Amino acid sequence: MFDKNTGVLGKYREIVIAVAFFLVFDLGVLILNFYTSFQIAEDAVAINLAGRQRMLSQRMTKSLLLLQNDLHANVSAQELKPVRDELAATVRTFDTTFRSFREGGNAPGANGAQVVLKPVRTERGKNILEQADTLWQGYYAALQPIISQTTVEPVALENAVLHARNSNVRLLGLMNDLTNDLELVASEKASWLRRVQTAGIALALLNFAFILFKFIRQLRASDAKTEAAQQETQEILATVREGLFLLDPQFRIGTQQSQSMRTILQHELNPGTEFLPVLKGMVPGPVYEAACGYIELLFGNRVKEVLVASLNPLSEVEVKLPDGKGQIVTRYLSFQFNRVTQDGRVPHLLVTVQDVTERVQLMRQLSAAKSEARLEVDVLLRMLAAEPKVLQDFLASMDAALHNINEELRSAGERGKGYSQMIAHAFRLIHACKGEAAVLGLEMLEAQAHEFEQSLVLLREKASLDGNDMVALSVALNGLFDRVNMVRGITERIAGFGAATNGGQKAGHEGLESLAMRIASTQNKQVYLSAELDALENLPGQVASDLRQIAIQLVRNAVTHGIEAPEERMQLAKPLAGRIHVACQPAADGSFQFVLRDDGRGLSPERIRMALVKAGDCTVSEAAAMDERQLIMRIFEPGFSTAESADVDAGRGVGMDVVLDKVKALGGRLHLSTRPNEYTEFSIRFPGFAAA
Repeated sequence: MFDKNTGVLGKYREIVIAVAFFLVFDLGVLILNFYTSFQIAEDAVAINLAGRQRMLSQRMTKSLLLLQNDLHANVSAQELKPVRDELAATVRTFDTTFRSFREGGNAPGANGAQVVLKPVRTERGKNILEQADTLWQGYYAALQPIISQTTVEPVALENAVLHARNSNVRLLGLMNDLTNDLELVASEKASWLRRVQTAGIALALLNFAFILFKFIRQLRASDAKTEAAQQETQEILATVREGLFLLDPQFRIGTQQSQSMRTILQHELNPGTEFLPVLKGMVPGPVYEAACGYIELLFGNRVKEVLVASLNPLSEVEVKLPDGKGQIVTRYLSFQFNRVTQDGRVPHLLVTVQDVTERVQLMRQLSAAKSEARLEVDVLLRMLAAEPKVLQDFLASMDAALHNINEELRSAGERGKGYSQMIAHAFRLIHACKGEAAVLGLEMLEAQAHEFEQSLVLLREKASLDGNDMVALSVALNGLFDRVNMVRGITERIAGFGAATNGGQKAGHEGLESLAMRIASTQNKQVYLSAELDALENLPGQVASDLRQIAIQLVRNAVTHGIEAPEERMQLAKPLAGRIHVACQPAADGSFQFVLRDDGRGLSPERIRMALVKAGDCTVSEAAAMDERQLIMRIFEPGFSTAESADVDAGRGVGMDVVLDKVKALGGRLHLSTRPNEYTEFSIRFPGFAAA
């Protein structure tokens, strides 16, 4: 700030002096306002008490007349006492206040508290008080026998009443004149204060005008000096393809930025705009928090820039930006921060922004291609491990299910209604396919079926559906067709090389065991599955397929909802690994019985009741009115689930719907028994069939 030509204050000397004068003016006016306001407040108290004197004069006369009437009516001294006490208090208050007006001192205020009165200074006021004092001395002397003695003498009372009649009107008028005089003094002080304020404001405005003139003059000079340099800077910023701008320690954007910033961000970043709110609107919350810490670290200048460069959370970040058509699009930007150092400090960071969307998309396409290749290899290995007949049956079953969904979709579109029923039916079909894919270890088809379920969930939750809602569903369905055809093509290509010979157990006992182990692993549980399913080999193909579907859904349900976590089982004195037993046995009457039992937590009617209320399927009172059997049967309704959230294994409310649908297809009867913290058992009795 020092300038050898103009002194310590340099080129700002005149402005600083003018500002100092402005502050002095303001301070002077403020002090004067405070003092005068204090004086006016004192005058207001005096005016109020002077007005009270008029009232007290009237009250004394009234009290004397009341005493005179009571005395003529032979009222006792005891009954006269309240009036005499009031008269005495009025006389004391009037006398104390009157003397304070003449000599200064304390007087009782309006609320009984003591206030300080200064003596009246004006000549007119003093003259009024002199005249009032002459009246008051005789009046006061006449009142003394009335208020000081225990009894009221008629002669003394008549004398006091006579003084009151002779003095009251004149005394009242003098107190009124005193009030007017005090009001006049207060008015003059207020007028004087307004004149002073007007003068202070005028001086302040003149001073401000001078400051404004000097500032504009210096600003023009500065603009002239910097215009040439800014022109050169603008030419540079107009040619670079990257976004460039400076960031100050308060995280504000500098005045200079490259023209590419608008193209990259699709909107202007005005100079002085706070960068962090702009960033917060573009990136996810965790990335934003990390970026704030990283930028603060760079401004701190405590660590070397090269050491923290790898910590930059914005080196490649996904952002949401407008596309100029009112739509929000996803882009990928790279923010790089470099310190600008000056005298050992960091006044700014140079921020470089690049749009790396094309590079990221190319990398993702490459990664997707590699993943697709790995996926096909994985499918190939899974298929080699599966029994060809079972695999072919599964592909045929899934293909039939997809064609069934496609036909339902087309028919619903032609009718223009029935979408809800079609979605429920599609849910059962695709959920069954997902279960069989999981048993065979075909994770690609399982994941694709799960994504299709996601699309069905979105449609199921909508209040109303139309043909436009089915477009996305058709796209997802085509994706599933493509996957199934891909697997079928691979199957046909390797058919000539033979197939694994595992006796078909992969789709039976071992497949269910793998499914149970996989689900348990994802949920940090332990499970042991035993099975007796030899009878399935003697059943027709469709019956066996339906029973496998039932087994898959019940095993999935048992591991997800029934089997407890190891720590919970330990508290219940159970083995750490949950037990699941599944069996299909012929009965003596030619029918068959299918049983699945787990030793888990059992079905909780209260938990079902809470889930029904939470889902809005019934009110609290309706749920409370249901008995345990009614509650437990609700688990078979489409869309019902007690899971907190949905994943690939549970939460859609479809599995038990599939079970009930398959039981009906078999013509069977379902029996469910459960006991809290001990077991849940599903038993299905269905008629015998001719062998396939």
